Amino acid sequence: PAEFQGRTLTPCTMNKSATLLALAGMVELASAFTAPSMPMPLRQQRASTSAVSGLNMVKVTVSNAGTEFEMEKGEILRTGMQQNGQEVYYTMKGKLFNCNGGGQCGTCKVEVQNGAVSGRTDAENKLLAKDPPTFRLACQTLVNGPVTIRNKPDA
Repeated sequence: PAEFQGRTLTPCTMNKSATLLALAGMVELASAFTAPSMPMPLRQQRASTSAVSGLNMVKVTVSNAGTEFEMEKGEILRTGMQQNGQEVYYTMKGKLFNCNGGGQCGTCKVEVQNGAVSGRTDAENKLLAKDPPTFRLACQTLVNGPVTIRNKPDA
């Protein structure tokens, strides 16, 4: 048996002591590192940062549904549609397995008939390559002024 700080250590207590020291060292080492934080995607930044809500409202008209709603200027079209009770997705598959606004599935396709919206993203250019330039993904479209859309243009 060995002695440490006036205590007799048996093989059993040496293993426990070594384990406790190793764990304490790992906790100290782990606390020195922090996971890098990823910056929020630009579209989410724009949609989530608003100086004063309600001051920059724009009208969105859904021509094939005969409805209108207001949403904040600079907000993502998909968000405004969902918040105002508009149907966004085409099929049950789209409703269940959509990409939640990531621009990866193409199930939130709309046609912008007129109005002020952001330009197409790379994701849209890829997914909508065979569609007319007026077709957009609602999850990738920022509304910058009054706009008229046709929901589900392929339906």
